[in-house]
Amino acid sequence: MGKLEKSFYWLCFILLVYITIGFKLIPIILKDQLIKNLDENLTTKTSIEKIEFNPFTIALKIHNFKLSDENNNSDISFKELDVDFALMRSIEKRHISFQTIFLDELYLNILENKDGTLNLTKLVKPTPEKTEESSSSFDIKFLISKIDLNNADINFTSNIDEKPFTLTLKDIDYTIYDLGTYKDALSSNNLTFRINEDTNVAIGGAFKLEPFKMYGKIDISNLKIKELLDFKKDFFNFNLNEDANINLVLNYNIDTTKDFDLKLNSEKLEINNIDLKQNNKSIASLKKLDIKRFDFDLINQNIKLDGINIDTLNANMISDKNGINFANLIKSEPSKEEIKTEQKDENTQNNISKPWILNLSNIQATTNFDFDDKTNNSLINAKATTLNLKNLKIVDSKIDLNFLDINNSNLSFIDNTNKLNIKSKNTKINLNTLSLNNSIIDIDSINLSKENLNFDEKKSNLNINSKNLNLAVTNLKIDGNKISLKNSSLKTPNLNFEDKNSKMKVESTNINLNLNDFLFNNEKITVNEIKLSKPNINFKDSINKLDVKAKNLELSINKLSNKGSDISIDYIRLLNPNLDFINLENNTKIAAKNLDLRIKKLSNQKNLFKIEKTDLNNPHISIILPKNILTTTEESIAQTTKNTKVDNNKASTSKTKLNIGPVNINNAIFDFEDKNLPISFKTTVSKLNGKISEIKNTKSSKTNLELNGVVDKYGVAKITGIVNPNNIKFLTDINMKFQNIAMENFTPYTGKFIGRELKSGKLDLDLKYNIDKSNLDAKNNIVITKLELGDEVQSPDAVSLPLGIAISLLEDSDGVIDINLPISGNVDDPQFSIGAILWKAFVNLITKAVTAPFSLLGAIFNFNEDEIKSVKFDSLESEITPIQKETLDKIAQILTAKQDIAIKLQASYDKDKETQALKEKKYLARKDDDRNLKKEQIDALISKETIKISELEKVAKDRILNIKEYLVKEKSINKKQIILIDEILTSNSSIDLKIEQLK
Repeated sequence: MGKLEKSFYWLCFILLVYITIGFKLIPIILKDQLIKNLDENLTTKTSIEKIEFNPFTIALKIHNFKLSDENNNSDISFKELDVDFALMRSIEKRHISFQTIFLDELYLNILENKDGTLNLTKLVKPTPEKTEESSSSFDIKFLISKIDLNNADINFTSNIDEKPFTLTLKDIDYTIYDLGTYKDALSSNNLTFRINEDTNVAIGGAFKLEPFKMYGKIDISNLKIKELLDFKKDFFNFNLNEDANINLVLNYNIDTTKDFDLKLNSEKLEINNIDLKQNNKSIASLKKLDIKRFDFDLINQNIKLDGINIDTLNANMISDKNGINFANLIKSEPSKEEIKTEQKDENTQNNISKPWILNLSNIQATTNFDFDDKTNNSLINAKATTLNLKNLKIVDSKIDLNFLDINNSNLSFIDNTNKLNIKSKNTKINLNTLSLNNSIIDIDSINLSKENLNFDEKKSNLNINSKNLNLAVTNLKIDGNKISLKNSSLKTPNLNFEDKNSKMKVESTNINLNLNDFLFNNEKITVNEIKLSKPNINFKDSINKLDVKAKNLELSINKLSNKGSDISIDYIRLLNPNLDFINLENNTKIAAKNLDLRIKKLSNQKNLFKIEKTDLNNPHISIILPKNILTTTEESIAQTTKNTKVDNNKASTSKTKLNIGPVNINNAIFDFEDKNLPISFKTTVSKLNGKISEIKNTKSSKTNLELNGVVDKYGVAKITGIVNPNNIKFLTDINMKFQNIAMENFTPYTGKFIGRELKSGKLDLDLKYNIDKSNLDAKNNIVITKLELGDEVQSPDAVSLPLGIAISLLEDSDGVIDINLPISGNVDDPQFSIGAILWKAFVNLITKAVTAPFSLLGAIFNFNEDEIKSVKFDSLESEITPIQKETLDKIAQILTAKQDIAIKLQASYDKDKETQALKEKKYLARKDDDRNLKKEQIDALISKETIKISELEKVAKDRILNIKEYLVKEKSINKKQIILIDEILTSNSSIDLKIEQLK
């Protein structure tokens, strides 16, 4: 046998021994030693059904491995473990290399005991502590071509609570390719499993160990949130519904080449069907949260969320004696160690120089919110709120927001304690850009609109409501106590306010308010411009019986500044308003239109109210007195005087100083209409121009007045004077002149108060009123030219005055009536009334003209009344002697001057005296021989004489005939001006004259 053959046989023998040892002996030894060592070190009993070993491929198989406790319950087991060692590759590559590692039907049973310990922590028997010896580390290069975990199950059970919590990972399949430590070794892996019955998880990707890199995708479908929360059920103070779930598709990338670099991005992130209940009541629910894109970058510290859709989020917040329900969702409180840890984490975060960047974009949400505050007995309800956010970026403490749109269909707030109810409908908020940096807020533009807003405060009976309200603000900036904005506009077609206690009501339409360059800084407010354009406002005060209506007014205020009680305005303009002031008690109406009011530099500072200048241009002001407003002129003027006194007293007690610059009135029109007359009275003062000098309420201040205007068509008016605006009783010196006023315009008043129309005539008034320390000295000079009365007017208020004769007596030869009515008195006297005194003086003048005409004529012609009121005759005298001529010549002068009047002559004799005189005359004519008789005898004889009454009547008639003859023939007086009365008087020998107007 040769050497080669021997070598072959030896080789076969060795190979046979190798095969025998490898296939038969090694599996027995491995099984025995493996069970022995595991039993010595573990608290469980190890069982292995079979171990197979292939000495040629260096492949190992372990079948039916199980670790069982004393009750034969298995916590760890697997059906088969295959390890295929790649010997030749290991030799070639000079590192440990495995072809495959296959683990089939791995089962882990993890138990959490009541004390919180895990069963697997007790799997290893306790051993004495040994001092660890330092050992040098060295890198072991290896490569596993494939690791395959097939059909594994992991079961976790927690027995801490009375009801055990169970979580099962089922059907776990995990495959890893090319796992190794050599350079550029890239391992791919794929993991799939189920959580309990409903959740499917798939994780696929690749990684390498040196340096560690990892990327891949995680796909989680229908993850039941309640199944996870039930693990710490007692930790939460709420119940979650069974069908709440999460769907997630997440890409991940980890790189530790330089730093730990983690990048995440999602393809799908959904949270569905959330319903949180507390005490069997739903406190929050969510139909769906869908995030289209989620990006996380650890190195750049950047988080991005895009396409966030929050579908039907409902929140029911409740506040009671236990606090707010949302604050009690977690039962336990953090321990001191946790607090310290959180504080350390916060300090650590504060030390990080690079801030996190959070980007949220394309957020859409629909929500419903209820807040029931049982402590304060109030309720907030917000229904169908939608939110649309384009972009939100948060970097550290800096926040940038771009386009936010919020819509709310119904919002209500009910405060039952204070009886307050606020409701709004279809509220819309649109915000363009917002920036928050270092507590400074910048908003580019924000718009707020409400279809309907109602504020009802029943305790104070206050109600405010508006429709289609729109508020727009641009360039809003908030910096601590400093607030500024470039422009703000408020528009609403309807805004109403009602205070039922005060019985005040404000109704407004077409509100358009603009505010420019607003600044609030340290309690100081400045506004560059405020404009109110053409609103319609109706203010009604039922207590004070006042109704104010304003239409189409345009108000402009420039450069307003306010701090506390101090205010200053550079310029105010009120343009073309239609204003109506109505006294609801008597329906008196004051209307103003077409006015252009300009106020320059208004200020109120340190108890000083100041206006530099006021211009009132083109105002048209009307005063209308309705029917049945007053009873008499005296009452009207007396009440006005009384009110003026009260106002003056109030003004005198004012603590605020006034300094109002000149007031210029240009081209004003003033209408006055009195419907409280049988015939409506209306007059117009146009082209009214004038100036009121500065007004101050100091004790010695003086204000000059000057006004000029046109009355009706041809009349003129001029008012000049000086007053003390602080107290007109201290100093008033006013001169009012009215010239060429048409008298027929006053027919409504003459018809009401004296029962006659005025057909024609002109009126001039020169009124001078001087008040010095409450003492009034007034001169009322009234000149009436060619006054002609018209028809009679039936009026219950008319004073019965024979105006015709009065006018005839008062007029001179040119048809002019010149009346001077002086007035004097103390205006502090409660019974003193200028109007009443004027009216009384006028009535007295007319009455005197009628009842004592000769007194008036005497004053006109400078005669004594006794000289012209009768023609004196001695007894039985009828001839005109120089004594009678003196009187008759004066009468002739009067009749010549006033040819529209006549004198009435009534025959008269003195029955007693002239009877005795006639008896004496007859006795003396016949008894001349008895003259020596005694007086008593003669008187007895005279008394026996008989006379006829006709003889005395003839004397009386001769007297008036002789007077007439003298006046007609000697003085050329018109016969019509001499009227003889047939009736004979018997009381006086003189002829008393009477005046009568010729028709």
